Parts: sequence; C-alpha cells; structure tokens
Amino acid sequence: MSGIRSRGRGELESEVLAILRRHPQPVSAADVQEEFSAPRPAYTTILTALDRLVDKGEVARHAESPRRMRFSPTSSAAESASKSMRAALGGSDDRRAALLQFAGDLSTDEVEMLRSALDRRS
Repeated sequence: MSGIRSRGRGELESEVLAILRRHPQPVSAADVQEEFSAPRPAYTTILTALDRLVDKGEVARHAESPRRMRFSPTSSAAESASKSMRAALGGSDDRRAALLQFAGDLSTDEVEMLRSALDRRS
C-alpha cells in the first residue's frame, strides 16, 4: 500500500493534533499511532507529522532521553482556531467584509454566544 494516500492534505496533522489534545500529559509517537483507526499510518509517518508540527510551533517535543521523545500540543483547539481567524483577518484587504461574512455564517446560537461575550467585554 506504499505511496497510496488515504487522507487528504493536512488531515494527518489535524488528526495527530486532535489525539495529542486528548491527553493531559505528553505522549509518545507510538501512543499517537495506536489511537489511529485503520488504515493506521506507519510509525515513521507519525514521526514526520510530529516533526512538521514541531517546526510549525504547534507541538512541543519533550526529550526523556536522546532516543525517547514525547509530544504535546502548544495550544488548545480553541486557541488554535482563534489564531487562524486572526491570521485570516490580518491577511484580508477588507477586514470589515471578512468579519461580516463570518458573522453571516454563524448559527443563531453562535450569534447569541458571541453577543454575550462582546457584552461582557464592554
């Protein structure tokens, strides 16, 4: 099955981050691999994904010894989503239009939650 992609671009890293975020303590690459359902990625594939996430600053590497590493996320899913939203707004030529488009895509419950958060901020 070598060379056959079973996940879309970015899905593996997203799944690895989701697994790491379920653990309160740093975990090994083998622990991450065990939590995947079939088809389970190769151990080296998990290590590559973890290294890329470390390079992006999304994962921290914890060395227990020169050959034994554990990994943990550097932010929660909510913090990561917030960072992505700020980056998207920062890259927009029309920040107001981007915010209005985003707000227009929210459900009624999400609008109320946002309204409540903004009221508390005032």
